[in-house]
Amino acid sequence: MDAKTLERAILALAKDTGLLARFREDPAAVGAELDLDAEWAGVIARGDRDRLRSAGLVDGITILVSRWFADDLGDSTSAGSFHVETTAALPDPDVPANLVFAGGCSHVPDLLARPEIDPAEAVERLGDGYRRLAARLADADPELLIVTADCHFQSFRTGAFVVGTGAFHTGSMEFFKRPDLDLTLTGDPEYARALVDSIRAEGMEVEESTRIDLDHGLIVPLRQLLPRPDLPVIPIITQPARGFSPFGARAFGEVMRYVVADRGKRVAMLATGGLSHWLDPGKFGGVDVEFDTYVLQMLQAGRGCDLGNLEPYALLDHGQYEFLNWLIMLGLTGPGVRGEVLAYEPMEASGGGWTVVDMLLPEPARA
Repeated sequence: MDAKTLERAILALAKDTGLLARFREDPAAVGAELDLDAEWAGVIARGDRDRLRSAGLVDGITILVSRWFADDLGDSTSAGSFHVETTAALPDPDVPANLVFAGGCSHVPDLLARPEIDPAEAVERLGDGYRRLAARLADADPELLIVTADCHFQSFRTGAFVVGTGAFHTGSMEFFKRPDLDLTLTGDPEYARALVDSIRAEGMEVEESTRIDLDHGLIVPLRQLLPRPDLPVIPIITQPARGFSPFGARAFGEVMRYVVADRGKRVAMLATGGLSHWLDPGKFGGVDVEFDTYVLQMLQAGRGCDLGNLEPYALLDHGQYEFLNWLIMLGLTGPGVRGEVLAYEPMEASGGGWTVVDMLLPEPARA
């Protein structure tokens, strides 16, 4: 059952007390009038917000079925748990033809700066995940790489996402006592400005900057994954400290589809950051394995785009403040694309649940 059908049914019930009364008496029969199958009519009748949330409905809609439909001030049987909805059919992937690779990985600085602080076996498994992803990225033979990271040290003018429009981008990991870990990237100003123009044409806010100071957010993944040093790279920087909208990040990526589809270059897209990771004083070092597992299962099930329906607190409470970077990538790939998890390691010393994921694009997009 798709989210739109569920949403229409719930709002129809909310607006019509007579219809709601009939539904309460016979959910299956009245649900059929609303295009609901018996199972999902039962989900709504039970006030099961967890199931509705997993189908992609926002909490402002799901709360209607418990506190208002069922007059259940205790919020029904929902527990706020997360599970992956697998009963609904997965939409066929509709990937821009020029998108030849999509994936995501963490950018933890300790992996390169001082890997000895984490268990050696876990570091090796994570490193193997990067090596496998690097091979797949090289096989895709892109002409351009678009990479997302979040803002760590550089200050920009606004709170919007920032597209790097410079001809070059450079930096090092000097803030982590490793200035020797440096990187210089070739940009693609023309393509970057096309992204900016397309996003503004959709009425969305975006900042462009010719200067992106590279830090670990781009240096850690790209020193391991960049197929060749002259491959043009466009960095996109999110600013979760100034604005956090899962829906907005996915919509940003969805607009990028137009540019990638219309221009001739073979494009690779890499999201960096996360998964669970807190910088808050007193919370650094925590790892939310349960929620990280939920996120990875959603990616494996081809339902990563649905994570953009979660409200900010649901993600921030579980340490996913870098997940905006991934939602941009997921918006670009579109729904129905399954992910393969190449590595996941919870590492308390370096402070997070680190992962490497390859999004399995349909073969025509990789050809």
